[in-house]
Amino acid sequence: MNLRDTIVTSISHIVQDKLRASLSILGVFIGIASVLCMIAIGDGAKQIIAADIKKLGGPNQVRLSTIFEIWRKDRIVRHTTERYTLQDAKAIQVEVPDVLYVLPQTIHTRHFVSSRNGRQTQALLKGITSDYALAKHWEVRDGRFISEEDVEAAKQVYILGANTAFELFREANPIGKEVKLRNSWQRPPLRLRVIGIMEIKGNSLSTWFSFDDLICVPLTTHHKRFSGTSYVRNIDIFFQKDTDFDRLMDSVKNVLRKKHRGKDDFIGYWRPTVNLRRLEHIQKVIKIALGSIAGFSLFVSGIGIMNMCLVSVGEKTREIGLRKSVGAKRIHIFYQFLTESICLCFCGTLLGIAGGWFAAHSMARHAVRIVPIVPEWPVVLSWHWILISVIFSIFIGIGFGVYPAMQAARLSPIDALRTES
Repeated sequence: MNLRDTIVTSISHIVQDKLRASLSILGVFIGIASVLCMIAIGDGAKQIIAADIKKLGGPNQVRLSTIFEIWRKDRIVRHTTERYTLQDAKAIQVEVPDVLYVLPQTIHTRHFVSSRNGRQTQALLKGITSDYALAKHWEVRDGRFISEEDVEAAKQVYILGANTAFELFREANPIGKEVKLRNSWQRPPLRLRVIGIMEIKGNSLSTWFSFDDLICVPLTTHHKRFSGTSYVRNIDIFFQKDTDFDRLMDSVKNVLRKKHRGKDDFIGYWRPTVNLRRLEHIQKVIKIALGSIAGFSLFVSGIGIMNMCLVSVGEKTREIGLRKSVGAKRIHIFYQFLTESICLCFCGTLLGIAGGWFAAHSMARHAVRIVPIVPEWPVVLSWHWILISVIFSIFIGIGFGVYPAMQAARLSPIDALRTES
């Protein structure tokens, strides 16, 4: 009997008792489907975070934040006195190696913005420098971006996000037009001239605002016209790929200590890749938990498949004796029942792959509705996990099918023919 005939015979035996076969492969189906569903959803989440990091400018960056209080045992010990300045950013750009861009910036609370046509909206005001769009990979749709000359002269110009531009001007071209900007009704408004409209960029998971709702002004204009100080809240540092991050941070801190009389207690930092590492850690924990559940499910299903094969051996005892009497060898009988076990596991795996794919898509659709942080949740089911599932199912079929196959192969043809069916 060749391999094709063996497989056909095994499948025909499975089809003869569909209910028993379905119950036997149910555990394989549940184990494979649950693991693949989790992997597809988890890899989709990693893809979302990777796209979000790219939206922020890429993984090779670090944000210096300001620490205002020093905490010890759940209470404030003291307040810090030093703050970042524009001169700090320039010093980091010049003195720290492997640095591509240094973006000092500050963001203010929502401001009321009104145009001459009577429309008004609220937007977030952000003070930036000329390298902001280049480092963040943010394209200008109309007009131009803030230049170095605008920053040096503290010009009263600004860039509009796509949503803010639409709210104020609808379909009209706003380039060169003036708007009034105020942060409270008690203070007089500031007139600014529109020089550019940015492309649609959307929300970021790492920020509490949408880039399309921003109004960007030169950082020096923000200092002179809005905050009245020379401090900046954050400094984003973009560095070259394969840069030693610890060495980079040591150099940055050394520069800041020199500029701030040896103090560094106000320096905090955050990397966008932290979110990705946290997700990978959570995913590993979930993999361990679901892997344990899937392993137990596969073990139980393997016992069920072994039981079904032993029952099959008992039901086909006379057939085994007849085949041996006409010349069938032990190895042929062994392969027949071993193939039946493998086919059961393989069918469960195929159904599990399909079930995991459909379950992942269903969970992704519900996740977007329940937690609308992204417009679409991608489902990523890689081929190597599918291949691993198929190979694992074959090993399960072999592991739990060897004993029934050996029992069938060892039957004496005389004793088998004497057995009543």
